[in-house]
Amino acid sequence: MAKKTLRLTFPEWQGGINPPYYAGSHILDMIAPKGDNLECAEVPVKTNFEDEVPVTDGVSWKNELLEQQKIAYEICEMKDPDKIIILGGDCSVEQAPFDYLHGKYPDHTAIIWMDAHPDFSRPKDCSNEHAMVLGNLMGDGAPDFADMVKHPFRKEDIIYVGLVADHMETWEEEYQKEYQMKYLTQQQLAENSEELLSWIRENEYQQVLIHWDLDVLSPDDFRSLLCAEPHIPPVSYAVGQMTLDQMIRIIKDVSGIVNVAALGITEFLPWDMIRFQRKLKELDIFN
Repeated sequence: MAKKTLRLTFPEWQGGINPPYYAGSHILDMIAPKGDNLECAEVPVKTNFEDEVPVTDGVSWKNELLEQQKIAYEICEMKDPDKIIILGGDCSVEQAPFDYLHGKYPDHTAIIWMDAHPDFSRPKDCSNEHAMVLGNLMGDGAPDFADMVKHPFRKEDIIYVGLVADHMETWEEEYQKEYQMKYLTQQQLAENSEELLSWIRENEYQQVLIHWDLDVLSPDDFRSLLCAEPHIPPVSYAVGQMTLDQMIRIIKDVSGIVNVAALGITEFLPWDMIRFQRKLKELDIFN
């Protein structure tokens, strides 16, 4: 029987408290391939961008995020796919699809978290839920979100790719000491993917779920990133170091030895298109 693949557009922006993620998700939906065998769906996301940000139990937009996650879970269960492509939105869009697929493939399943940041925090550290999503998937992170996870992952089954390990926040360093998560840096993967492929082979994984936060890319190579917004001062947070060619090579190499059951692409911010759309709305003729 042919594998069923769900192409899920999930323009969630509240997890990063950043409305441009909404537009970025829809632009990504426009440009990402739509194969004949893909079934498409979209998670409806509220667009009250101008409202004051509510903070509940230390999480910004908590109630809205919980509601949207619930719908994402319902779509996954109803569509019952074997594979999922997720087009975000901020990083929190991975929770429901990854949890659903871990239920379908409970054994020999790994997460490859391609990100400049560990996305492992708790509400006491910061209020942005997209920085808690990997913790949620491990049964930690934000309590009410972690409670939704039916099939939590073991730390041993997760590996970071492209993590900027020497530029983590204080609490991220503390969690890294606590959990001892495995990671591979840009330097380790610059020329080939062998260290990652060896990890997959040694642990005998049969399927992997890939999270690709585009901020793992260097702004010298790829400009549609949060840190590359025009006319802002240099950012203080970790900036990615990978190239687009390196990331595509890694994903292709992984696909050559193991079933890629999920590919999530998040935090796409094509600033020229987003800014142009905003400016056109200021013209009377469009209104």
